[in-house]
Amino acid sequence: MEQGQKPPVWAECVDGVWTITLNRPHVLNAMTIEMFYMLREAIEQGAREDQADVVLLKGAGGNFCSGADLSVLGAMSEMGQADDALTVINEFLTRLHHLPKPVIAMLEGAAVGAGLNLALHADFVVAAHNAVIQEPFVQIGLTTDFGGTYLLPRLVGMAQAKRLALLGEKVSGTEAERMGLIYKAVDAAALPEEVEKLIAAVRLVPRQAFAVTKAGLSGAQGMNLEQALAWEKEQQPALIAHPDFLALIQAKKRKA
Repeated sequence: MEQGQKPPVWAECVDGVWTITLNRPHVLNAMTIEMFYMLREAIEQGAREDQADVVLLKGAGGNFCSGADLSVLGAMSEMGQADDALTVINEFLTRLHHLPKPVIAMLEGAAVGAGLNLALHADFVVAAHNAVIQEPFVQIGLTTDFGGTYLLPRLVGMAQAKRLALLGEKVSGTEAERMGLIYKAVDAAALPEEVEKLIAAVRLVPRQAFAVTKAGLSGAQGMNLEQALAWEKEQQPALIAHPDFLALIQAKKRKA
C-alpha cells in the first residue's frame, strides 16, 4: 500500500459516527480475505469506541460492494483456508448483527451477494433508487452466505426470499424498499442527506432502550408469545428504573 493511501477497509470516528468504508473502488469494493480480518477489527473497534454512538457502513467510489473477490473463491477451494476465513466472517457478522449501537448501511451502485448480505445485518439500510441489488450465488453454483439464508426469509418472507436467492433476480433500491428488504430508497443525490437525517433520528432514542428493544426484536424471532411476554416482563422494570426514563418523564411533566 502506497504511503497516504487508505487501506481496503478503513474506519474513523467523526462526530460520534463510526464509519466503516469498503475501499477497493476499482473492483466495486469486492472483498478479499484480508478484508474479512479488517472488517472484524473495524467492527470490534466500533463496538469498543465510547465516542461512537452510531455505526455506518458504506462503500467508496459510488458502489457499496460487489461481493467476494474472485481471489476469495479460489483460496477457499483449500478446506483449511476456507474454514479459517468462514470462521472470521461468522465472527464479525454475529458481532455486527447483535451490536447494541444503531447500525446504518448506505447503498449506492452495486450491492451484490456477500456485500448485500453484509448490509442487511444493519438496523437500517438506505439505498439509492437505482442501486443494483442481487443475490447471485446460485447462478455460479454456490449457496447464499454472509447470513443471507437467515436474513432473507425474515425480512421479506419465504416467497420473495426464494425469488432473490433461488432465481438471483436483480432488484433496484426502489423495489427493495417495496418488498421490505430495506428501510428506505431515495434519489442517489439525496442519499448522504437522508443518512444524516436517520442518524439524527436514532440519536433521539435513549441508548439503553434502543439496545434492549433491538435485542428483543432479534431474539423474539425464535420465541413463542409466552416467551416474548416473559422476556418483556424481565426487561421493562430495569428500563423503568433507568436514569434515561426518569429524566424523560420529568421533562414531560415540566412541559405539561
